[in-house]
Amino acid sequence: MLSKKHSNQLQVTPELNLQKEAFVQINQQSLAELLTFVDFADTQLTIGFVAVNFAEDRNTLIEILDNHPQCQDIQFEILNFADPNLRFLRDEIIRDLKEVHLEPDKKLVLVVMGLEKSIGLSGKYPPVLQDLNFVRDAFTNSVPHPILIFLPDHALMRLAKYAPDFWAWRKGVFYFQTVQSTQDLAIEKTIQSERILGSLDLPERQERIDLLERLLMEESTDVRTRATISKELGVAYRSIGDAKKAEDFLLEALKLTEEDENLAGIKASVLHELGYIYNNLGEWDKAIALYNQSLEINEGIGNVQGKAATFHQLGILYAEKGKVDEAIALYNQSLEIDKRIGDVQGKAATLHCLGILYAEKGEVDEAIALYNQSLEINERIGNVQGKAATLHFLGNIYANKGEVEEAIALYNQSLEINERIGNVQGKAATLHFLGNIYANKGEVEEAIALYNQSLEINERIGDVQGKAVTLFQLGMIHANKGEVDEAIALFKQSLEINERIGNVQGKAATLHQLGRIYADKGELDEAIAFYNQSLEINERIGNVQGKAATLYELGRIHANKGDVDELIALFNQSLEITQRIGDVQGKATTLYQLGRIYADKGDVDEAIALFNQSLEIKERIGDVQGKAMTLWCLGDLAEQQGEYTKAISYLQPALEILQRLKSPDAESVRASLERVMGNS
Repeated sequence: MLSKKHSNQLQVTPELNLQKEAFVQINQQSLAELLTFVDFADTQLTIGFVAVNFAEDRNTLIEILDNHPQCQDIQFEILNFADPNLRFLRDEIIRDLKEVHLEPDKKLVLVVMGLEKSIGLSGKYPPVLQDLNFVRDAFTNSVPHPILIFLPDHALMRLAKYAPDFWAWRKGVFYFQTVQSTQDLAIEKTIQSERILGSLDLPERQERIDLLERLLMEESTDVRTRATISKELGVAYRSIGDAKKAEDFLLEALKLTEEDENLAGIKASVLHELGYIYNNLGEWDKAIALYNQSLEINEGIGNVQGKAATFHQLGILYAEKGKVDEAIALYNQSLEIDKRIGDVQGKAATLHCLGILYAEKGEVDEAIALYNQSLEINERIGNVQGKAATLHFLGNIYANKGEVEEAIALYNQSLEINERIGNVQGKAATLHFLGNIYANKGEVEEAIALYNQSLEINERIGDVQGKAVTLFQLGMIHANKGEVDEAIALFKQSLEINERIGNVQGKAATLHQLGRIYADKGELDEAIAFYNQSLEINERIGNVQGKAATLYELGRIHANKGDVDELIALFNQSLEITQRIGDVQGKATTLYQLGRIYADKGDVDEAIALFNQSLEIKERIGDVQGKAMTLWCLGDLAEQQGEYTKAISYLQPALEILQRLKSPDAESVRASLERVMGNS
């Protein structure tokens, strides 16, 4: 009888229901042969393979065996090995056998299932099969029992191909057909499901993938259904961050659509999804070509929903290339169609992307309004993935406004959803931005840990754009720590990726930071060249925040060259932009630098007023490093005026912060503090 230890894995009922009756009806011959095999198998290693595609049918078959009069003297022990990373099957069987309680006067038959997860659908020589083939002879003594290995058809074929020595020891292979109702239910729960993929948690997505893969194994499936299943598998694997499997299934779907000219609609959808994959991989020219092919087909067959989706994706791509006006035009075309046909999910996605563009243009209130419209729709339709993305970008806005706690709360909400649904790309992005927050708060080790988590995910899933952004931020941290060579290396890695994929906004930001480093090294001409390249890009793409930052840094260079009037003019341009777009961090930095200028000019009261405005913002947004530098400057001014007690009150907390941050400036502040204390 079935081992009680594992009986909870099957839904055992005392009588066969209609589905089980149907299963027996279409598999009478195979069932009779399997029963004979089990009955006559020796109490030693005897391997039988059972080909059954669906878990429901597999469980039905095991229940039939367990309750069959012919098997009353048999103890079935189920061993479930569903770990996709399984490598050493024999070791796992031996370990589980130690926990098996043998029933007296019964023959033990091991039922192995779940092995298809580690065998996989594609790729040569899965590790589990390599090992299985290598250790075949060791099974004789270490596993002296009959074994029934249940596998779907595709996994059985791969085992025969990649573990031929183990396969050669088979004593029987038993093929079972799928009950039509099982197949229909799987279709209903996958390609005909009303639940959008974005609303599913990770276990539900994995269940959908499992059902789709099992459907794909059915020989009776027609070409249209097979193409649809392959496309849906591509989309599902992309949603959990497996770009390689997503690409493989989409290319298989594309190949199937070439067989029948009546599959144009599916072909257009597959081309669109492949464009999405290559866009994420940074292969933008290939993505544009695929999107345009999809668009041409959809226009030819009158598929306006597909047309809207492709306009949307082209909008994302052109936005990433810095072509903002083209992106807005494409988004608006998509939005107009979505509104007309009532596609609320498409509408929510496009409102979200328009929000990103308006945020980058500095039109913060408009961006928040668009994000909130998108959020309301996604909450209403249950699209948790879309909700997570919008929460993330709202977090970006509040971070830029200096409302740090609100930003962290939004990022954590987004992170919780992305972890729950298995959206690793979204998780990587949010980890990255949380890293930004902690870096600004001076919690450098926490920031580096978050960046490295993000980088590991981006490298694993092939998200080169995400990798470039995180390399950039790690460069920023090393620059702030005074580790110049490491910072330059990281910035140049980021720049190379951005140039290769055509990400002009990322390129502008990296050129800007390289300018800062060379300015700090005293190589001013080189710094100016980097800044001017960055400024030209930001002006061209309308990135006013980036423009303000670069104007500010050019101002610093003119300060070093003694061009005070030019310096003040550049800083005031930068200050006007940061105030207009609500960039409080940029505003605080510019106020600080203006304070330094007026201090150098001897206008102490104006300098103190500017430093205090900057200090108030930096304390409010949690920028501890900026706070320390401003306190240092105020301490120096107080010392110059002979106000030593006030100077100590500024310099003491500045030193504590910089020591905690392991800043190279800590020693200079310590020297200032000791000098003041000696004079007081």
